[in-house]
Amino acid sequence: MNDEKQFRRLAIRVKITRWLITIGISIVVLFLAAIGGYWLTQKQAGKASKADDHFMELAAQVMAPNITVSDRYLADTNFMGGKVTSHRYKEIEGYRESWSPMVQAYSWSWLGNQSSETMNAVDETTTAAYDRLTQHKVPLFYNPQVKQPDIKRATDIDKVAGSKGAVAEVAVSFERPLTYAQIQQRLPKKLHAVWYWAGVSPKADATFMDNNYLGVQADAQGHLRQTKDENDYQSFHRALTEFVKLGWDSSYNNFSLHKYAKTYAQQNPTLKTAKFSGVIVTGDSENFKPLVDASWIYSSSAGFFQQRSVIK
Repeated sequence: MNDEKQFRRLAIRVKITRWLITIGISIVVLFLAAIGGYWLTQKQAGKASKADDHFMELAAQVMAPNITVSDRYLADTNFMGGKVTSHRYKEIEGYRESWSPMVQAYSWSWLGNQSSETMNAVDETTTAAYDRLTQHKVPLFYNPQVKQPDIKRATDIDKVAGSKGAVAEVAVSFERPLTYAQIQQRLPKKLHAVWYWAGVSPKADATFMDNNYLGVQADAQGHLRQTKDENDYQSFHRALTEFVKLGWDSSYNNFSLHKYAKTYAQQNPTLKTAKFSGVIVTGDSENFKPLVDASWIYSSSAGFFQQRSVIK
């Protein structure tokens, strides 16, 4: 009888020991799984944030019409992910104007990547477009082959040239594409072509593109550097080619920005032969007078346009 009691006690102890071991193993496994899962999710979130950061870096090189990047950093970070944020501004003849930031959401989960924000969103009227956050006027480009654009064709050079003591930023669209050399020959010496527009396909309405224009940023004097160490157009061309490989696209009435970017990169490998459909020009208002009756200009849309006396 005593042997039977001892056996039962031993069996109970063995069961309890097994339960404790099982519970302990489960706790350790769950703990390790939690650590491993957290590590994997954060690693995936890190990859997603780097991908967004790289995308935004390229976009700032190929799709930012006279828009300069101030910074780029991670914001609103949490377990699911966060946002890559880039503050931006415009600089016109030494004066700065705030511009909407570029924001891309990232996450380790596919659910978190559905809230990525539009890069260059605008609010439109029948005669103008405005940056959505700052409400600063957007200098628009026009396609000469589209006779009834979404936003009425602008001819702002007359108004700009007729003003005194003002500073202006004007998007000039050409009657037909021009090379860099041809543009330099036509522009007055005191005006600066600070951004060169790569254009759109023949039937695309350029006013219906949320300011997502492709083009090359020049220096403050309107020059594209072509030295051995600094070649602005080749830097743009490499960035555009890499941008195409990312696969990002935005379509506007059957116009694919991705397809056009790919075609442009293939057809325009060097600055010498590359053609541009327009430029963003900056300068003092009086210096725009030689462009008032220029036959090679199709449209002119002013963005930043203020008297020097009211600029701080």
